[in-house]
Amino acid sequence: MTNFMTNIATMKTWNVAEAKTHFSSIVEEVEEGETIVICRRNIPVAKILPHSSKGPGKRHRTKIGWAKGSGVIIHGDLTESAIPPSEWDMLR
Repeated sequence: MTNFMTNIATMKTWNVAEAKTHFSSIVEEVEEGETIVICRRNIPVAKILPHSSKGPGKRHRTKIGWAKGSGVIIHGDLTESAIPPSEWDMLR
């Protein structure tokens, strides 16, 4: 228990009410590699940590060409709509 409390002292902590208000900024901190402890009445109840071990500031990016040779074939122009604008009911 002492080791756990020592580790918490070095981590950022948020109480539940604050965490709900600042959730987006907490997620940004976690994406940068920070570990966040969520407390209820100053008692730790949860830990939020980065999902992958890619290191701070690195986000997953899909690599171009990852499906090359997989048999996926795209027909047509992906920059144009699949349905002609004349058939868009929402614009009428």
